[in-house]
Amino acid sequence: MRNTETILISGCPRSGTSWIHFLLGSHPNTVTCRETHVYAKYVGPLKDWFDRENQLKGADGLSALFSEDEFIHDILSPIVNTTFTRIGSGKKNNQVILEKTPGNILYHRLIHQIQPDAKILFIVRDPRAVYASFKAASKQDWGGWTQKSVGQFCVSWNKYADAYLAAKSYRSTDSLMCVRYEDMKTDGSKWLAMIYSWAGLKQAGDLVQQVLEKNKIENLRNADKGSIQYDERADFYRVGKAYGWVDELGLDEIREVESNCMDLMTHMGYSAHTPAPSP
Repeated sequence: MRNTETILISGCPRSGTSWIHFLLGSHPNTVTCRETHVYAKYVGPLKDWFDRENQLKGADGLSALFSEDEFIHDILSPIVNTTFTRIGSGKKNNQVILEKTPGNILYHRLIHQIQPDAKILFIVRDPRAVYASFKAASKQDWGGWTQKSVGQFCVSWNKYADAYLAAKSYRSTDSLMCVRYEDMKTDGSKWLAMIYSWAGLKQAGDLVQQVLEKNKIENLRNADKGSIQYDERADFYRVGKAYGWVDELGLDEIREVESNCMDLMTHMGYSAHTPAPSP
């Protein structure tokens, strides 16, 4: 299976990566599945452990048996290749294989080594909005992993933004694209058409508008069981507003996020909040 047919979607959790995944997965020339975590929870942590063994320079572990190249290509690559072969097992000619796991970008170098022709689509969202989403999710039974202080959250958001910028330093614009969630919400037709063009997906008729309509938040909440959009977790799909954080966060929270994230926010096109003047 050719790697040129593969697109990996990534971004900090609660940044709209699922929505963008659905928009691409609704194109008739794509084949996809739910998150596999193949890099973030399987081969990535194995590679991390291998690297730690190398640093220790001990005689134990797989690093004593394999060189780095051998470990990647003989041990890790088969896991990835088998996974993507399974995802694409029912694909037709010219279909693009999509895989969305938020943590993909954190392993961009490993992706480049195992799937050098794969494209990465990175979704970025204002960290103030992402933190507001984390706060809301932390109140749900499924949201234990979102229970973070503002400082802990900012470390996570910065890590994803840093990883994107690192990938940007050596990847071409053909193989790496960054899309802001806010741009998708304010001009979805324009940006979805741009993503389709970058991905090599044809746009016949009013396909873009049909896909956007199908994947509105209110429609996602009523998705058919068995579809990639279906999720039984309560309030997993929130309101989806681009700037709802202005009303959801206190000014102290907004300023703390800005204090911790402003350097990378500026890189990504976000500016400090200016409160409305008191009446």
